[in-house]
Amino acid sequence: MRVPGKVSPARILFAACAAFALAVPVASSASASAPQNPVADATGQYCAIDLTAQKKACFTSEQALTDYSSTLASLPLVAVYNWINYNQAGGYSIWYGDHACTATTTDVDYALPTLVGETYDHNNPSGISENNTYSSVSTYTAQSCDIKLFDGTNHSGSSSPWIDRCTHLGGSGTGNCPSTNWYDRASSFQLS
Repeated sequence: MRVPGKVSPARILFAACAAFALAVPVASSASASAPQNPVADATGQYCAIDLTAQKKACFTSEQALTDYSSTLASLPLVAVYNWINYNQAGGYSIWYGDHACTATTTDVDYALPTLVGETYDHNNPSGISENNTYSSVSTYTAQSCDIKLFDGTNHSGSSSPWIDRCTHLGGSGTGNCPSTNWYDRASSFQLS
């Protein structure tokens, strides 16, 4: 039995849905199929950091990062990992720039003076610091970059040799890895 003057919660919900449906325009099929720019997510584990523009965007899937990267004028330069063997599960960032590196290592094409304050945003809104956490690195061959790690900020202290890629910065000297230990040690880097 209905009580006069009272409206059931179901009727309120129905009325609200109907009003919303009338107020929101329906997208046409042409605009619905247009490509959408991925939306950055502060807790996404796949991050793009632009050295030139000094901005960062993170995504919850590698596909969203790839889609985002395809919209950038910037080029991927180096991927850095918190875990060995390029394992993305522990924290992973790709650093971008507005130009490729030169073919030689006699000059510096990019320099990041400090990793303090830089974070992997791997499923953690406050992030995991990139300072003193690099376990493996891989540069992008198409951009001709190598990376040099420094154990101090502002490119001070000891430095690694130029590295193209290294699955474990623990000092094995295997492949392109340095023979000295750079595991969880870098506080700044240069690219050339």
